[in-house]
Amino acid sequence: MKNLILIVAAIACFGLGASAQLQTDLSLKYLVQQPGKASAHPPVIILLHGYGSNEEDLFGLRVALPANYLIASVRAPLKADVGGYQWFEREIVNGKYTGKKEHLDQSRKTILKFIGEFTKKYRADPSSVYLAGFSQGAMMSYEAGLTSPANIKGIAVLSGKMPESLIPLINTKDPALKRLRIFISHGTADSRLPFSDGFAAKEQLVKMGFTPEFHSYQGMDHSITNEVMTDLLKWLK
Repeated sequence: MKNLILIVAAIACFGLGASAQLQTDLSLKYLVQQPGKASAHPPVIILLHGYGSNEEDLFGLRVALPANYLIASVRAPLKADVGGYQWFEREIVNGKYTGKKEHLDQSRKTILKFIGEFTKKYRADPSSVYLAGFSQGAMMSYEAGLTSPANIKGIAVLSGKMPESLIPLINTKDPALKRLRIFISHGTADSRLPFSDGFAAKEQLVKMGFTPEFHSYQGMDHSITNEVMTDLLKWLK
């Protein structure tokens, strides 16, 4: 079943839907929006959708994001059995939801390859790349950001969790990790990935020496609301 994403800010004020042509020249298919403010080397936000969705899903957020950013919304590489796409096939390990490790590894590598290709093609600032992901896309934000912090300035984890298989891959001695910015949002009434998953990830990050910005939303289900967007924009700015 597709993720139900309630992007209140976009629905109420801006409307959703893609108005850009699908690009197929890089490692991942994507939609792109140029910065509203001219810049020789703009900062980048890359949007990663959730299970059973596609590149159009989060692209509606582009009108609410800061105008100085170059924005890409990418399509996950694997087809989902419900239609749409996924970053990994789901597994239950020790009673907990996670992804097949080989899929997590491959999608992580593909995202990192895409970042290099995208910043080169659009002459963007490679030192100012943000990943913002929802659900499975949030999990992939952890995967990419925590293993390759030299290539990513910050990650926004929206209603996600940290895969346990990722933890051994994190090199806590990497000095670039100290510069990685982390934003986490999670609803207390999340029916897909429980609030405890988001909170556990925050606690794990604190143990590793990070200072994530954690936001909980009372009564919010598995979604992105206008309140989440308000907090995310403050963090980005």
